[in-house]
Amino acid sequence: MIKAIAFDLDDTLLDTTGILVPKASAHAFQILINNGLRLTLAECQERRLQMIQTMSHKEVFRILADEFGNQQTVAAVPAAIAAFYEPQLPDTLPLLPGAIENIKELKDKYKLYIVTAGTESAQRSKAKSLGIEPYFEHIYVVNSLDKKRKEDAFLDIIKKNNLKNHELLCVGNSLSSEIFDAVKIGAIACYFEFGEERSVFPTDPKDQPHFRVRHHGELIAACKL
Repeated sequence: MIKAIAFDLDDTLLDTTGILVPKASAHAFQILINNGLRLTLAECQERRLQMIQTMSHKEVFRILADEFGNQQTVAAVPAAIAAFYEPQLPDTLPLLPGAIENIKELKDKYKLYIVTAGTESAQRSKAKSLGIEPYFEHIYVVNSLDKKRKEDAFLDIIKKNNLKNHELLCVGNSLSSEIFDAVKIGAIACYFEFGEERSVFPTDPKDQPHFRVRHHGELIAACKL
């Protein structure tokens, strides 16, 4: 049934939560603190973990600046957002355990794509540092700063490959992003349970992903690939 697979990047192929987010968020918050934010770095991180369950990091920085800052803090928000969404990356980054084995095995059977949210330069730099570009037909970068959705990228994959919607499998860790969009258009969704908890698991069966896995070692068997 499955003919193409769209992988999310952050916290699906790359451990963004463990490797990139702590440093990038600390850098962003420090910019705000240096410009008058009346919170400690520890308090910022505590609030961030609570707030990202219902909003983006971009909104977190803006709200905290409005509530605990001044005009100078608010003016520094764009710099904080840029520091978070476009962090300096090392030349090489590690894939999550088992990811490269899955990619290599699946490459011979399916059309593989990356559909990731963020800024164009940052997400493409991540893919380059991971060394995975040659395995994928195309990398779609959805500009989440402009609140763009992944739905259009999924539909483009379906159209380009002349697929039925249910012949596309979408794998990712965000219930509110790729899982929601995949289910909405009738694609198959696999929830990769990794990283920071960003939303509540849907209670309505029609909104739930078709598969759930916790690591790459489960993916092929669970999704019957």
